[in-house]
Amino acid sequence: MASGITIRHLVFTGPSVAPAELSFNDGLNIVYGASNTGKSFTTKALNFMLAATKELPKTEEITHYDAVWLGLTLSSDRDVTLYRATKGGAFRVHDGLIKNTPSAAGAILQGKFDAKRSDNVSYFLLETLGLANKVIVKSANAEKDTLSIRLLSPYVVVSEEDIISDRSPVLYSGIPSQRTFERNLFRLLLTGNDDGAAVTVAGKKEKSVARTAKVELVDEMIAQLDEEIGEGGPTREELTEQLRKIEGSLGSLHDNLRQAQNNLDSLVTERRQLVETQRDLVSRFTELEVTLQRFGRLSEVYKSDIARLQALEEGGFILVTMAERDCPVCGAPPGVQRRNHAADEIALAHRAAAAEVRKIQIEQRELGQTITSLEAEATGLRSRSAKLSDEIDRAGKRIEDARPKEIAARHLYEELSATKARIDRAEDLYERRDRLVVRRSQIEEKASEGKADKLDVGVDSTIAYTFGEVVREVLTAWKFPQADRAQFDIETNDVTIGGKPRSANGKGVRAILHAAFNVAVLLFCRRRDLPHPGFLVLDTPLLTYREPMKSKHGELSADEEELKKTSLATHFYEHLAGLKNLAQIIIIENSDPPNGIRPLAKIETFTGVDGEGRYGLFPKLG
Repeated sequence: MASGITIRHLVFTGPSVAPAELSFNDGLNIVYGASNTGKSFTTKALNFMLAATKELPKTEEITHYDAVWLGLTLSSDRDVTLYRATKGGAFRVHDGLIKNTPSAAGAILQGKFDAKRSDNVSYFLLETLGLANKVIVKSANAEKDTLSIRLLSPYVVVSEEDIISDRSPVLYSGIPSQRTFERNLFRLLLTGNDDGAAVTVAGKKEKSVARTAKVELVDEMIAQLDEEIGEGGPTREELTEQLRKIEGSLGSLHDNLRQAQNNLDSLVTERRQLVETQRDLVSRFTELEVTLQRFGRLSEVYKSDIARLQALEEGGFILVTMAERDCPVCGAPPGVQRRNHAADEIALAHRAAAAEVRKIQIEQRELGQTITSLEAEATGLRSRSAKLSDEIDRAGKRIEDARPKEIAARHLYEELSATKARIDRAEDLYERRDRLVVRRSQIEEKASEGKADKLDVGVDSTIAYTFGEVVREVLTAWKFPQADRAQFDIETNDVTIGGKPRSANGKGVRAILHAAFNVAVLLFCRRRDLPHPGFLVLDTPLLTYREPMKSKHGELSADEEELKKTSLATHFYEHLAGLKNLAQIIIIENSDPPNGIRPLAKIETFTGVDGEGRYGLFPKLG
């Protein structure tokens, strides 16, 4: 690999936890996986260990660790390890790749950069790159700043916030007063020439009353905002981290609340259906009781009719039997007896009564069978109704058990929503303060115009054009749509596609164009044997391939939708893997790399699922 720095490992240690280690190889490294598993924390930890930031994000996981170890291979093939407490402060540098307390104490290096001293991490790293003591003009009066790792870090460790920003990768701070310095820093990287020969001149001291009044007014407004923000309150970075966590928690809680509500609704619906079923059973049971009462009365009528007909039948039988006999009273023979009805008429009546009895008996048996069937049905309904009563009671108990969970989930969701609102207000205060600081800088910058002879700032058009060709080459290798129309605009100091500025695109397209810019800087420096750190960390360059419903960045814009349909991701990784001999590249991503890329890179997966592979940068708490 060409000269530069190679990151070998990032290790967190603590007194009562196992080390949390992330190792890296030469060439392409990919760290991807679920949200909230420490991927972006990895980017911030690298900046922390390169002395580009003063402190680590405040998270619950980091409280269990007290030390960080960053293993590096320097340009001289010397292996060293930088040690720093998680609380910040000074560093120790140890020879060799160390992952825990060594036998001998290493040399102390200060975390804070001091241009007049060499015992700090920034000088230690820049010296191995040939960039130590480089000075850069920062104002029209040729005032200068000395290059430090913190100032160089946006070119080598690109955070998720920066890669999707609509700000120029060159003018990365967004602060107008820093534009001169940032443009000249870009020139230093692309030419290797610093501004040590520039002559600093004193500016005119004239200050108008209007300018003084404006500055005082802005200062007063800044002071008011500082009072609202308060001392000891969370920093801007802490607020951003808190907001990121709360938004993640709100999404999870919203799902939990919806699940609890659905569960409760399902239980209420189940109980209502049971009650309605029981009501139908009771209604049917009532109908059966009324019917059985009516059938009971009908049965009694049948019994009465049968008794009456049987009496008629018996009377007719007697009359028929005695019709041809001597009168039992007077003894008259049949021939001299006088009758009103003939014997055959009495016999007919007797037979009719007997037939009617048989008919009624048949109907009586059928009625008895019907009554028996209805009574059996009534018994079954009574038993089923009793069971339904038990089921209704159990359903009611489940509802009472589920209701507190739904209430608790709702209260927690409302509390987090209120907390998010407070954080949004605090961030708004910081943003208003930033705008006022920018406004103050603009006032002072405007007042300083004309103080000195105009100096050339940034790269010239020839370098800008040549660099733009490298950007086009990178985008062509990645199969980016309209890559042949890519340019580097010297006025905006940003990439354009067919004249369309990077800032006018969706987040995912801005991210890939920002990544192309950083890779182009790397290639430009390597091909001209110019100093470069030798490694590049890109956080979420393939944001376009996100899942809108799960990502905090929301729906895709139209240009992101079009880019997502392409095979850019595969070509992106293949191209970066092909740069193995030029630099080490570390990609932090949410989406899975294509299967064909796996043999070309060292891949670390954060599953976000306890017990399934590696959970995240740190093990799951609890």
